[in-house]
Amino acid sequence: SHLPKAVGAAYSIALAKRVRPEHQVLPDDAVVMCSFGDASVNHASAQAAFNTAGWCAHQGVRLPLVFVCEDNGLGISVRTPTGWVEATMSNRAGLDYAACDGHDVADTHRVAQRVVAEVRRTKRPAFLHLSCVRLFGHAGADVESVYRSQAEIDAERANDPLLHTARLLVEHAGLTPADVVAVYRGVDGELRYRVDEAISRPKLRTAEEVMASIVPPRRAVAPTTRPTVDERRATFGAAELRAMEQPQPMAKLIGWTLGDLMLQHPEIVVAGQDVGTKGGVYGVTQRLQQRFGPTRAIDTLLDEQSILGLAIGLAHNGFVPIAEIQFLAYFHNAEDQLRGEAATLPFFSAGQFANPMVVRIPGLGYQRGFGGHFHNDNSLAVLRDVPGLIVACPSNGLDAALMLRECVRLADEEQRVVVFVEPIARYTTRDLHATDDGAWAHRYPLPRDGATVRFGEVATIGSGTDVAIVTYGNGTYLSAQAARVLGETGIDVRVVDLRWLAPLPVDEILEATGGCAAVLVVDECRATGSPSEQLMTMFAERTELPIARLCATDSFIATGPAAAATLPSRDSIVAAALGVCGRG
Repeated sequence: SHLPKAVGAAYSIALAKRVRPEHQVLPDDAVVMCSFGDASVNHASAQAAFNTAGWCAHQGVRLPLVFVCEDNGLGISVRTPTGWVEATMSNRAGLDYAACDGHDVADTHRVAQRVVAEVRRTKRPAFLHLSCVRLFGHAGADVESVYRSQAEIDAERANDPLLHTARLLVEHAGLTPADVVAVYRGVDGELRYRVDEAISRPKLRTAEEVMASIVPPRRAVAPTTRPTVDERRATFGAAELRAMEQPQPMAKLIGWTLGDLMLQHPEIVVAGQDVGTKGGVYGVTQRLQQRFGPTRAIDTLLDEQSILGLAIGLAHNGFVPIAEIQFLAYFHNAEDQLRGEAATLPFFSAGQFANPMVVRIPGLGYQRGFGGHFHNDNSLAVLRDVPGLIVACPSNGLDAALMLRECVRLADEEQRVVVFVEPIARYTTRDLHATDDGAWAHRYPLPRDGATVRFGEVATIGSGTDVAIVTYGNGTYLSAQAARVLGETGIDVRVVDLRWLAPLPVDEILEATGGCAAVLVVDECRATGSPSEQLMTMFAERTELPIARLCATDSFIATGPAAAATLPSRDSIVAAALGVCGRG
């Protein structure tokens, strides 16, 4: 799973020569190396990386990257077919192939040195294939005698590269066997000393100690300068600037926010399928490539693992990537790039390394007449399950603009990995209660205005005390509609828009619902695995209020007339609120 981000890191090297990121770590002549075993060649993540590297090289994109395959012929107990790695990789488009004898340190050094020099010269990716042995089992619990004969195990022991190296030192370096043994014993003594030193160090013992590095440390950043009037006029043009003075729907406001952020932060790179020339499936990223060029608004290939791997690799080298996954349902193809790679890096490195990034994902339900469950996905469980990952979900365009700026700040200053879930159904919404009321459109908040939505800050609509409807995304929109209907029945409603879904801002939610006689949780995600489960638990543990929840059913979303049949609606929210208030 680390191979896609290696491709991204290699891609960042040439890009950093054009745009100098503030926190660049790789020199201009760097070569990225990633290593793996022969069995891993077959993994989907590895195949995605090989394909992306070749795809880039085929187009002349500079990618100084060396894939190193350590081939011992085994994937734990499953044998790799003889000749398979060479057969599948030696004729791969865009990849230069080289092989060497991994038992022979001199041959390995010679071939590796030649490969690295060629990659550094041509900026083309290469595949270095090392024939190796595996001494002992795959891991401590792996008893290799279960699946290998004793004769085979003995043959491998006799082929120990350490013995081959000793022979080479005697044959070519002028050492005697006694000299080699003395070197070996000297190194052995140093290693034993280092092992004793390491095992005597303090160990993690408490939950607090284990969790201390889930959130990476903040880093010093240069003061951000807001774009000047002239810069914004040159970027957006007079017509767009005039449009900003009028109320607009969410899609427009997000697009303008991205443009202003890219003006403010030269190290921001937007990447994803169709985000460049087309401007995104819904036009959110329109004109970004025209305004900032194809190296900062990158049209990627159709592969979510490669998109997120690119973002992680860019983040390693000081960029602040904003990657787009075209639909929430598509994220599941690549979720381990966030769960197993991006979010875990600070944890496993004790905060020494991080890959701050923002991932934009259009998602959730309520799209009419388009896509079914492939384009309407109302499950956020996999995102909320990743320790340290921030999940943001705006309900309207104004919040989307301000929250996206905060997400970039969190990535830039606090080195966080943030997922920004955009409710597709609200992209073009202008009206709330009636046609042309314009109540869900907003003027674009200019960067100089200084308006913010800080991480963990919830919003409220209304100040009623009969019932607090706690919700987010499309639920906020529908609850605002329901609040008007409920008001006509004499029930005074307060709608609490969560905005931030992970980590859940518990204290802020409790404060926002303070003074209310009852709580209704409205969740457009499925009953199983949705934010509502945590919310219900929180209210049960922290309050004595009557509480109820209204969720989507545990179903995929249909297409056609039944597209919203499994989801909360204005009327079902009204009915649930009446029930929790004792009026049902």
